Amino acid sequence: MNFERIYATICQWAEAQGIAVRHARLDAKKAGEFNGLTATMNSSFSAEEQTYYLVHALGSIVRWSLSFEPVRDMFAELRAAKGSREDQTRLEAAIQRYRAFEIESSEFAVWLLGELGNGAAIPTYTNFMRADLEALTQFHRTGVAPVWREFFARWNDEVRSGARTVQPYHAKPIPEFTPKLIENQEILQKQPEQAAASE
Repeated sequence: MNFERIYATICQWAEAQGIAVRHARLDAKKAGEFNGLTATMNSSFSAEEQTYYLVHALGSIVRWSLSFEPVRDMFAELRAAKGSREDQTRLEAAIQRYRAFEIESSEFAVWLLGELGNGAAIPTYTNFMRADLEALTQFHRTGVAPVWREFFARWNDEVRSGARTVQPYHAKPIPEFTPKLIENQEILQKQPEQAAASE
């Protein structure tokens, strides 16, 4: 697949919605960041990874724009629950609400990929972002993020061996929305210690 072309079509769609897409050489552990009105992707990441992270960020921006206060409150509760980890019931409830938000963001993302004629990228996007969600869930539960390259390699080994099944996302059409300015959201990807130290 030509991810440069796919990425370009997603950028064009974003710009048409009033969301500016920028590129910069960010810290090695940061795949990108967005604030609702702009999305900045790390130019040192591959076109494939930038595509997945950007289209997912756009799905998140849609969800934020449609339900600003509930999403803001969900993230506030997740931070609060992580701050008092002794209440595991509260933490798990907050994580499940967070997961629902991330899944819905990906449902918007796969619809957008299909709508723009990039349906061939949906299976690889799905595998990548399902793995990403599990890595982030592990981070929220334990406070320790797995090293992405190692985590994703194990994930793919499990998928190939049949030990893990990748659940598809159900495409959810994006309704009309007006992008809203939100608190800056960082897209993080933990790197190996030596690689991080060399940056």
